[in-house]
Amino acid sequence: GMHVHQSLFKDGKNLFSGDGYGGLSDTALYYIGGVIQHAKAINAFANPATNSYKRLVPGFEAPTILAYSARNRSASIRIPYIANPKGRRIEVRFPDSAANPYLAFAALMMAGLDGIQNKIHPGDAMDKDLYDLPPEEEKQLKLVSFSLSESLDALSADRDFLKAGGVFTDDLIDAYIDLKMVDVTRLRMATHPVEFDMYYSL
Repeated sequence: GMHVHQSLFKDGKNLFSGDGYGGLSDTALYYIGGVIQHAKAINAFANPATNSYKRLVPGFEAPTILAYSARNRSASIRIPYIANPKGRRIEVRFPDSAANPYLAFAALMMAGLDGIQNKIHPGDAMDKDLYDLPPEEEKQLKLVSFSLSESLDALSADRDFLKAGGVFTDDLIDAYIDLKMVDVTRLRMATHPVEFDMYYSL
């Protein structure tokens, strides 16, 4: 995994520091809301390999439920403990090191800024163990993408937030999707050794 720590500063002031949950400001909560809202599209950049999704499976150490918490490492967004309010930040825990950092970090920031601009509240924090939720409760929660093809579909459908200010363009996004679909198609067409073991071994 590649846990990404983010905060925003203006005129030397940490905009994420406040009096809300976990010491967060409303700005920080809206930023989290934007990341959660656009997470499936972000997965295309933050988890760009077909193998990335071997890690993003329910019950594994990597978080798949899109929630935030100051006390819970099973949440996809954690609020780390800090001694000084100037260090207030969020930790996004679903990206991995296969990502191009320029694309992944930019996508995360654009999602967060969209959350701030549109005041997308992330809802209540989830301080319970998310690895052991009842199925009926888990069904109500948003989840990350579970395959590269799913994340690319999400990126294709949910891209406007990335294009604000000309940070990303349709040409870049379309070219990226085409490039990564080559990976998806190659894997789909390949015979996996596990298939031999399951179906053809003696």
